[in-house]
Amino acid sequence: MTLESLLAVPGGTADDDARLGVWSIATEGVGDDELEVGRSWLDAGEREQASSYVRAELRRAYEIAHAAARLVVGAATGAEPQDVVWGRHACPGCGEPHGRPRAEGAAVEFSLSHTPGQVLVAVADVPVGVDVERHPDDPVALAKLLHPRETEEIEAAAHGTLDGGRATVRFTRAWARTEAYLKGLGIGLGRDPHLDYLGTDQAAGRRLGEWSVRDVTVPEGYGAALALLR
Repeated sequence: MTLESLLAVPGGTADDDARLGVWSIATEGVGDDELEVGRSWLDAGEREQASSYVRAELRRAYEIAHAAARLVVGAATGAEPQDVVWGRHACPGCGEPHGRPRAEGAAVEFSLSHTPGQVLVAVADVPVGVDVERHPDDPVALAKLLHPRETEEIEAAAHGTLDGGRATVRFTRAWARTEAYLKGLGIGLGRDPHLDYLGTDQAAGRRLGEWSVRDVTVPEGYGAALALLR
C-alpha cells in the first residue's frame, strides 16, 4: 500500500465497539516523489526527529509513519494532513503531558509504529495502541525482557520442546502485543513488560483488564499487534 492509495482502502475490519481503521504500509512501496509530498506535511519537531536517524531506512520508516498518520487522522477529522497538530495525553503514571499521542482538537484516537521496511497506523474512537516489529536475530536472549511465562515458551520453542511456532515468531508476536498494550495505556516501557502475560501462541485475541489485544497481519519477517480499550 502506498500513501497515495491509503485512503482508498478501508482500514481493517468493522469493530463491535469502536470505529477502527488499521493500515499496514511497506516502506519500499512508497516512491521518493510521494514521500517528498509526505515530508512537506511534517512539522518542525517531526523533521528534527527524522533528521536524528543516522540510518536511512529508519529515517524513511519514521517519515512514512508520520505522514501516513497525518493523512488518516486528517481524513477522519476533516483536516488537511499538514494542518493536523499533535499533542500528548496526560501520562497515567505521573499526570504529565507525555502519554499517548493525540491530535489537538480531534475526537479520534490514533497510534503509529514503524520499523525498517514496515509501518502500521491505527485510528479509532477509543484509546488504541499498535506495534510492528521485525524478527530479531536472537529471540532467546531478548525473551528475558518479557513475562516469565512468555520467556519459558520462547526458550521451549528454541529447544524444540514446544510446537506451534518458531522462537523468533513467538518472540516477535509477544513483544508486539506487549508494546501495543503499553502504548495503548500511554505509559510505554515506563511499565515493566515482565508484568503482563499476553502469550506467544497464535490465539485470535486476548483480554487484559479492559483491553483487547490481537495480532495484525503483516508481511513475513514481521509481527504486529493492536490493543483496543473496550
